[in-house]
Amino acid sequence: MTKLRLDDIQRYSDLIRSRRGDAITLRIAGAPDAEALQAYVRSLSPRSRANRFLGGISELPKAVLDDFTRPGEGDRFTLLATIMVDGSEQIIGEARYAFHAEDDAFEFGLSVQDRWHGRGVGAALMTNLECRAAALGAVGLFADTLRTNYVMIALARKSGYGLLRHPDDWKLLRFEKQVAYAPAEIPCASWRLAALAQPSLRAAKGDEAFHGRASGSGLLGFTRNDERRIHTPQS
Repeated sequence: MTKLRLDDIQRYSDLIRSRRGDAITLRIAGAPDAEALQAYVRSLSPRSRANRFLGGISELPKAVLDDFTRPGEGDRFTLLATIMVDGSEQIIGEARYAFHAEDDAFEFGLSVQDRWHGRGVGAALMTNLECRAAALGAVGLFADTLRTNYVMIALARKSGYGLLRHPDDWKLLRFEKQVAYAPAEIPCASWRLAALAQPSLRAAKGDEAFHGRASGSGLLGFTRNDERRIHTPQS
């Protein structure tokens, strides 16, 4: 894994655009973002929260919120999608991701604020996550979602992910994709240096096939056996 400079996490920020051209900043969350992130989760509709967190929660438990706002702990990060409104920053989406060094896999989950559904934000977030996966040296990406989350399933298919049965839970589907970026092609400029720092590593991994993981880590989401984490994507 390419190590990040946690003393300067904002250097890994990126700018994406919605389908209609809105400028959206993607930046890594830290401890000062805890209150705003919790307010964002509370603002989601019950259906959106259920899709994202696999159950009817109203807010993030304190332990989970603390985990979400500790960048780099356990090679896990939270990405905030923000816009400026009258000089104030507002969160309109988030993504949580983890790098699994044992098999060079990149696990993620995401959500988009209900008012921003249908504007291409989820697709832009997924593209940026693929870039970040490549920069970290991942071979492939994967995520789990509810079988009833038809919007996310359609987005995954459109984005080139293959759908599989979940190995542990019949209520879930897994989608996965092999990382295809070479270092020079990575579209998020702020992360390009991280990939270029290890060109031989990326070249060696480029020919490896990604066959997914036998089971999810539970690092990013609620599971039946561990209600301290959160990991389901929701578009």
